[in-house]
Amino acid sequence: MTNFGFGWGTVLSFPPQMVYAQTVGFVPGGGDTLPSVIPGLDTLPVRTGDYESVRVVIYGSAYGVQYTIRWLYTLNFAQVSEWSFIMPVPNGDGEYMSIVTKRIPLGRTS
Repeated sequence: MTNFGFGWGTVLSFPPQMVYAQTVGFVPGGGDTLPSVIPGLDTLPVRTGDYESVRVVIYGSAYGVQYTIRWLYTLNFAQVSEWSFIMPVPNGDGEYMSIVTKRIPLGRTS
């Protein structure tokens, strides 16, 4: 396992997105909030053209989050590599989370 000094490691494999170890050490304190950990989490990008951005967040055990990411991949929702690193939820008592941002077409109303 290669460690790049960021608190997470990468297992080299083929295909690379199928086997990975992604955890980010996060210890909240002194007013730290989730948006300061994930830049831009508190605001979505501005709409461009006929698309808007939406965010999908998965909460659960590390196994449950990884399982759901892979399940959504089998449904062609998002590539495994599009999801953020799996990280502990602040004050989550062993709960983890991952997030993905998707562009969707704007709905048309008559």
